[in-house]
Amino acid sequence: MDTVCVLIVNYNMPERADALAEHIKNNVKWPHDLHVIDNGSDISEPATNTTVRLPENCQTTMGWLAGLSDARARRIKPYLAYLFLITSAELLPHTGDVITPLAQVLKDDDNAVGVHPCLSPDSTTVWDHLKNRGTGKPRRTWMIDNICSLYRADWWHSMGGFDPALYMAHGIDLETCWKARQQKRGLYIHDGVEIAKTSHVGYMMGRMNMSYQQRQIDARDNMDKVLGERYGENYWQRLIDEYREELI
Repeated sequence: MDTVCVLIVNYNMPERADALAEHIKNNVKWPHDLHVIDNGSDISEPATNTTVRLPENCQTTMGWLAGLSDARARRIKPYLAYLFLITSAELLPHTGDVITPLAQVLKDDDNAVGVHPCLSPDSTTVWDHLKNRGTGKPRRTWMIDNICSLYRADWWHSMGGFDPALYMAHGIDLETCWKARQQKRGLYIHDGVEIAKTSHVGYMMGRMNMSYQQRQIDARDNMDKVLGERYGENYWQRLIDEYREELI
């Protein structure tokens, strides 16, 4: 019941996927199963640590879900939590054991459903509340990104998991965290565990077979269609503002 399922989606970024996998194998003491999903890489060879190889790029959300389906089929007992990782994330030398402190939050607080490491001050993100505030401990928040997010497994399934219709992964963080706030469940950023994030790194390396600008257009169109139909034209503000209370 305490095991964490680690899911790393890789598309043409084998060196970064392997760096994440090797850091976890060498530093994490918490029981975990490591799954590296190759999302149809067609420029670079799959990562050495690949466990699931998809025939074509089905984008981030479906890559995670395919890996999770394979992981659950191989395991009899349920997982405690799922760690969703992208190759824009970097586990730093001082990050150390990235899972144990996060998983311990879920074990210690039955109301907690999501935990994320803090981001280094030089990380690139539109969500400044993710950056390290120097507390050295978990702090309540209103939203966690899916850069390196740990979600309680039974809760994640109870609220429907990630919607595969949001196939580019934009908006799944906002919707998942909105559901957590609506249910008055706890979301945390752990200032004692710091990672880094470099936005658009795959595009800067010419690995994505499209421009970053085009991906942003496609992702926004996807959110407008799926979340706009579900929550109305003002879905963005609803998912950000509702049930926030004093959380910042």
